[in-house]
Amino acid sequence: MKALKNTMTVVWVGIFLYLTGCAGLPGPASKNVSLGSRVMDTISEAVYEVVVLKPTKDSLQYEKPLPMDLIPYSIRTDKYYSIGTAFAISPSEFVSAAHVMNLGSGSQFKEAFLRDRQGKVYAIEKVLKYSKNRDFIVFSLRNARVEKFLSVNKSPRVNQKVYAVGNALGEGIVIRDGLYTSDTPEEEAGEWKWIRFSAAASPGNSGGPLLDRDGKVIGIVLRKSPGENLNYAVPIGEVLRARPNLAVIQMKIRYILDNMDMTQRETLKKEIPLPKTYEELNNEINAIMAEFSDKLLKNLLAEHRDTIFPRGPGSTRLLHKTYHAVFPHLIVKTKDGNWDAYYPRETREAVLGNNGRLVYGSLGSAVFMYIRKPDDVSLETFYGDSKLFMDLILKGGGRYREIGPESIKITSMGRAFEDYRFTDSYGRIWMVRTWLIEYNDRKVVTFSLPVPGGCIVMMRTDQTGSADQGDLPDLKVLSDFTYVSYFGTFKEWREFLSMKDLLPSLFSTLDIQIKNNEMFRYKSKRFSLSYSPDIMKISDNSDLRLHFGYFQEQGRTVLDITEIGIAEDKFNQIGYTVSRVMKPPKELGDEYQNHWENMVEGRFPYNRSAYHKDKVTIISATYRRGSKLEKGDGPSRSVLYTVGFIKEGNIDQKEMDAKLDMLMRNLVVDEEGEELSPVRAGPSK
Repeated sequence: MKALKNTMTVVWVGIFLYLTGCAGLPGPASKNVSLGSRVMDTISEAVYEVVVLKPTKDSLQYEKPLPMDLIPYSIRTDKYYSIGTAFAISPSEFVSAAHVMNLGSGSQFKEAFLRDRQGKVYAIEKVLKYSKNRDFIVFSLRNARVEKFLSVNKSPRVNQKVYAVGNALGEGIVIRDGLYTSDTPEEEAGEWKWIRFSAAASPGNSGGPLLDRDGKVIGIVLRKSPGENLNYAVPIGEVLRARPNLAVIQMKIRYILDNMDMTQRETLKKEIPLPKTYEELNNEINAIMAEFSDKLLKNLLAEHRDTIFPRGPGSTRLLHKTYHAVFPHLIVKTKDGNWDAYYPRETREAVLGNNGRLVYGSLGSAVFMYIRKPDDVSLETFYGDSKLFMDLILKGGGRYREIGPESIKITSMGRAFEDYRFTDSYGRIWMVRTWLIEYNDRKVVTFSLPVPGGCIVMMRTDQTGSADQGDLPDLKVLSDFTYVSYFGTFKEWREFLSMKDLLPSLFSTLDIQIKNNEMFRYKSKRFSLSYSPDIMKISDNSDLRLHFGYFQEQGRTVLDITEIGIAEDKFNQIGYTVSRVMKPPKELGDEYQNHWENMVEGRFPYNRSAYHKDKVTIISATYRRGSKLEKGDGPSRSVLYTVGFIKEGNIDQKEMDAKLDMLMRNLVVDEEGEELSPVRAGPSK
């Protein structure tokens, strides 16, 4: 089993929360700093924390009270999270890094504020300049003008001493010195040059000023340089030269799906007139990002339509296969260019009580699950109660909140924030649900597909905006590539078939009747079979499995039942199988060709000869149109059916042959309107 690579969908800049906020700003601390006292006073007045309000709502429930006393007093009593730094460059203009302000990330934190050293909080009034690629923002504050602000130096010199000023993880303003080492062209087209410097900078420094030896601003601290002990800043000259009253959105975005190597990379370019309020600009950028993400995904699927399953090269093998997918599989393009169905390399199982269980494992960026509901929960309740559904996942899978050194188990996320249905391309109805995790701006997304006795699930957890613009669209696409069998006891099937609003469209063409101790009947447009208790016992514990396959029909790909398995009891190995097999094209090689020829010619194992394997006895035969499959008839057929019977123990030929014949007499195949009558044939000598 090959492990699937973990991939991202759209790369989004989200808020990074420092759960160590502070109540107010002390004076600046210095690390080997030699700035004058007047400059230090100006820094104290002109540099601010960027903060967001802590959420007042927590939808989560925990196994015990959160030990908030493990968090320092000043942090746990603060109403805000500290997320970065900003500074004043005039009485009414303030500057920070664009990524600090979280615009366009779809965050649950709807507004950012500035907080001064006395702890006073200011709301943003208008955004005056904004650049996504240069990573800066200029804005004004509501009802606020300042007396002290930082002067600027638009022409700094390399190899001079510099000072990085910023909020050090919410613990106050810290100044660290270093060297302005070089200018480096921006990565895409070299339109400007980044400042690289050696002064230490922590995440909280983002948006803070980079000062020269005279305390003048030469840049805005942004990020660490990859692979070296240097940091980046955008020159303040780039900020001052930028066109006023304009927001520029320019960024390269790559869209990739978990199950394929094809990608879609395009550059988003958009200009938005300013000034605008924080809320107005945030909403507009969110809408632009959502529209562009949707466009990327549509372009990806359209441009690669002829290379993606089921149309693409390498699809043939899977179009002639049937998997017993008790645990959900994902159809993936492999390194050799073929498409095949995969399940996780490792899965875990948890007991949910009352015969309920959860099996889960990772595939790509999602967790795949099979949930068998507890016996004391009706299927209607299980499908209808989103709180109960997630509670069972949390009970079996486990999710924790870190408080200091402790991990506190989450026992409930409450009712779903969003709850609706989505129908995939093959008519399967998925229940789509989301839950908000307010304290860290994340969203849980589940796509669950009802099956007898429970459901299968795809789940992702991501930053809120990334979940909305990346994970939800991704999972809608991946639902078409999810491969699963439907299985359960007759009791579970009766309950499942009563949930008519959630049944796949294919089931509207099926007639499945189950009457304990009387009869079982299955009828589709392709074949029908029935049996009574004199052939095999019929009870609540009898078992039915429907296995699916993809194949071409009338110019389109369908997902239909290609194998049915019925068993006397889920606790033993006595039962029948009926399989639909398509004639393989020559490109599939000898294994497929030999298997087909064995069916056509009635060779082993399809010659009604009983054989023993793994403590059971098996007998199989090809369902035949005439007294024999004559050479002129067999090779011309595109579809054949086989019938098998299995029974525990070492059973003699005569009994196995009789059992097989009983079902063969009750099987009628009607493929493409042509009825094919069963004919008895004896075992090969």
